Amino acid sequence: MKRYQKIILIWLSLIATMVVSMFVLPHKESPGASQLNTIVQLLLFVIAAYVVIEEPILKNKYIFANFACLFGISFLFHIYNFIGPNAVFFTDSAFARLYFQQYVSLGFYFFVLALAIVYLAVDALFRDFKTFQKYLIAVAIVGSFFGYYYHPFFTDPKAAHHTQDILDWKTIEAAYSEYTEQHGTEPTPEILAERTEMYTWRNGQRVGILFPAERAKRIQELFPYLTGNNYLILVYKPLYMNVIYMCVLSLAFILLFFGYQYMKDPPQGAYIEKIMFLFLVFCSLEILHAWSFVKSLEWQAFADTMRIGQFVSIGVLLMIALFFALRLRFITSVKGEFYEQELAISPGAVTRWRDSLDNLVVEKFFDRKVLLGRMFVSPVKK
Repeated sequence: MKRYQKIILIWLSLIATMVVSMFVLPHKESPGASQLNTIVQLLLFVIAAYVVIEEPILKNKYIFANFACLFGISFLFHIYNFIGPNAVFFTDSAFARLYFQQYVSLGFYFFVLALAIVYLAVDALFRDFKTFQKYLIAVAIVGSFFGYYYHPFFTDPKAAHHTQDILDWKTIEAAYSEYTEQHGTEPTPEILAERTEMYTWRNGQRVGILFPAERAKRIQELFPYLTGNNYLILVYKPLYMNVIYMCVLSLAFILLFFGYQYMKDPPQGAYIEKIMFLFLVFCSLEILHAWSFVKSLEWQAFADTMRIGQFVSIGVLLMIALFFALRLRFITSVKGEFYEQELAISPGAVTRWRDSLDNLVVEKFFDRKVLLGRMFVSPVKK
């Protein structure tokens, strides 16, 4: 019991530090849903760190160390509030907050998320490999995808402002402003199509001119982004597309993990399968949120929708925290430590452990007489 009291105490101390810093230091206001998300991820970080400390099996320590690193990034999320003009850090940089999001919130975070999931899948598939070999495989896979999709942002920090969407938007916005100043009224997309030359771009340079039909279609597509802050959707669009790609990679390896579990039924620590399932839900939600952003036409409407979506994601994170806590409780019990040790030494000779959720599923959907003994495990396999 003292262990859980320490976890709550450390977590509350971190929250108190966050609250005090918001009162003491100048900062940018952020949505309540974002703040709550950070708080929940701090809880996950503390629990994951305790799981790493208490894990009786070394290879499992690395699995949960990866997740601890993932949720530890939430410390940086809080720092984001103090970046930019009228804040504490990088007050003279107009792009500091964009840089933080593209390199940390929408970059590094999803790299570590994919790495943690891919490593767990690799650990299940190549159980007898050494730890450094598993990391080598995981880093090679995740790093290849990450490098392919994110390399423009490392060669050009302002790459988000140099996409074809933004370059076209700047052309249309200049024509829009000029017409408004001259005539005192806003132009229609058809008027802009008559007055504006549109181009094709390569590496930020003009390489051709669009034909009238294509020009009219392009202006019609980008016209809604001329209102208010809607253009920000175009700025962040490539970053959110990269989020989708990294989450799809994570989903692929989660499905590979479950496919391998179904075909081979290898030994696996308590609650790990359920944690992987919750990450499947979490990654799916992140894809949905990112896709909603990419397809949005109004910045404020998207922001309102995102707040609602974040609360759903927070619910999933709380479920992950619950199963992390159940994992911690299990491995710190006598039966749990014995089970995990035997699972590592001689998995085929151990009766598969079932938790209360497994028993509920067996009770409601399966014949208990068939499943009272070992499930899918041959005791002769060592």
